[in-house]
Amino acid sequence: MTDQPSREVQLADQLSRKYDYRGIGELQQEDPDRAQEHRDAAAALLPWIDECPREERKAAFMRGYDKGRERQKVRTAADMRSLKAEVAELRQERDPDGLRARVRDLEHALEGWDRFMTGRVRAETAQVAPDWKTQAAVYLAQLVEAQRELAVLKGVQPSNATRPSGT
Repeated sequence: MTDQPSREVQLADQLSRKYDYRGIGELQQEDPDRAQEHRDAAAALLPWIDECPREERKAAFMRGYDKGRERQKVRTAADMRSLKAEVAELRQERDPDGLRARVRDLEHALEGWDRFMTGRVRAETAQVAPDWKTQAAVYLAQLVEAQRELAVLKGVQPSNATRPSGT
């Protein structure tokens, strides 16, 4: 064991030298109550002094954490703007070479063939061709045209690019 005084005694000695201009041992002999006040102050201050570096580290960490959180908010906002721009780009309706209109025409012709096969006839077709043979001829012509258009579209659509050509 060493003869060095504890940190609390050293602090009490420093306080007595600052406030009473004599060491704690000398003050103990002359005014024991005042020496005890310095010891009590040292006992109260020592934990606070020991805690100071920890508080400084925590405050520095919190400053860095807050700054990082702010940077992340800015980065997230930039990412959201980028993603919203991408979504807006993807939602734009594109119709290269009028494919959508051609597909609608083919669907219309298919509906006409379905109506003919099930016996449902549109009013416009009934006016142009009053008997069923003439209506069948009109629908058959539309079907042949639809099959031609479909053959052209199958060659254009990327989803059909991997299918074997024999189908």
